[in-house]
Amino acid sequence: RRKGIQVFIIAPLKGHEFYRAARNVGGEFIQISPASKNCINIMEIRKVDNSVNELLDGPTLDASALAGKIQRLHIFFSLLIPDMSHEEKQLLDEALIKTYARKGITHKNESLTDPQHPEQYKKMPILEDVYNVLLESEDTKRLAHILNRLVHGSASSFNQQTNVDLTNKYTVLDISELTGSSDLLTVGMFVAL
Repeated sequence: RRKGIQVFIIAPLKGHEFYRAARNVGGEFIQISPASKNCINIMEIRKVDNSVNELLDGPTLDASALAGKIQRLHIFFSLLIPDMSHEEKQLLDEALIKTYARKGITHKNESLTDPQHPEQYKKMPILEDVYNVLLESEDTKRLAHILNRLVHGSASSFNQQTNVDLTNKYTVLDISELTGSSDLLTVGMFVAL
């Protein structure tokens, strides 16, 4: 942190013990749990600083940020729904693309930028947006019903826009409240990563 390198600490047990340390150094303490007010939007496409990679590896290709995010979301959904069929995976892919398209986001990275504020990204979809798209088809209602817990159920705190500072140089991610629920621990760990 002293050299300007961003540090993330994932605290699976006794996360509260990191709270004072984070506050004393001006860091961010983020509790990831169903009862927390903190939220990291799993659907958010974040700006990436490629300057270090470009210095080390040279200019990078302009890969689609949406395609990369959708691949990570497929991992998230496969952890949430391990028995998903190949057909459901394809239908989920279509639903994710449709969800982002409704926010004006396409495979072109320029579509991420808010026209009124070119230095910012557009407002990103949340889990409820993909949930609503999944409900539109009989073939994907099973996926929507499983996702319901994170949208309207006991873990609906995961269904919000990001409301924490992920650019802080010292960030503690406390997932200790999720240890009693293996499926939520998986979700929380994925959000933290």
